[in-house]
Amino acid sequence: MSAAFNGAKYCWMDGGVVETERALVSAMEPIYLGIFEGIKAYTQGNIGGKGRLSVFSWDQHMDRLWRSAAIDGLKMPYRRDELLEGLKAVVKANDYNSNIYIQPRIWPKAGDLDEVHVVIPVWRFNTILPSSNSEFSKERRFMVSSWRRISSDALPPQAKSWANYANSNLAVREAKRCGYDSALFLDNRGFVSEGTGACVMSVRDGKLITPPVTASILESVTRNLFLEFVPIDLRIPTEARDLTRAELYASDEAFLCGTGGEVTPITSIDDIKVGRDYPGPITKRIADYYSQILAGNVDKYSRRLTSI
Repeated sequence: MSAAFNGAKYCWMDGGVVETERALVSAMEPIYLGIFEGIKAYTQGNIGGKGRLSVFSWDQHMDRLWRSAAIDGLKMPYRRDELLEGLKAVVKANDYNSNIYIQPRIWPKAGDLDEVHVVIPVWRFNTILPSSNSEFSKERRFMVSSWRRISSDALPPQAKSWANYANSNLAVREAKRCGYDSALFLDNRGFVSEGTGACVMSVRDGKLITPPVTASILESVTRNLFLEFVPIDLRIPTEARDLTRAELYASDEAFLCGTGGEVTPITSIDDIKVGRDYPGPITKRIADYYSQILAGNVDKYSRRLTSI
């Protein structure tokens, strides 16, 4: 296995723990018809260190996985508790005690939607949280992609499907060719949609604004959580509504949010600097509070943590 990938020695596949390098299928398998989920487990108390691991928002991620299966017509052969037990077995087999990324993958066997492979690979990752982390403040230049985000009458973005990420890959490749770090999408109506793998959030006049679910976005577990705690716990007004490209340029702050990217500040969009301070004060407040939730230090959100 590639050292750059840093994947685990063991994964869970079709009912048992196996060596990741031996978790093989035929080249004829239609993997492109599959779905997946992105989940993280953090060390408790200190998300940058080592210790006891807890999966964050397992139930919410499983809800989305089952929705993706329903949208794409795949039949799930395992219960949620069976997948959780499989994950626990993988963590134990790999002797992990630091942050891990978990990516359940489901695809049909030989095109038969009634029979699927289920694989749970895991690997270590380094968080960019909290805002004191040097990686958090790294400058990130974004562009608005010439590619539009897929619409729900073509490939439903509400499903976390591998096929949908071909759209994201086109935008990422374009951004890299043009010298940017990554890209943002507009939807087919011309409103701001999302990033290539995370939701967009803009701050204007002290208010947090994010595109609605009707803007061809994936229904993000992280976005939903932010819409819950930001207005109540941080007392920052929050609004989900259509956002124009011009409004995005005029943001005081902007960032991406998602399981993978956590809270990722944006320095500029199409070479237009976002706001005066980078990262912005509201972005940092949200990032720091989110990191406390992930570390299990906010009692009201302890229900979202599943010990493994």
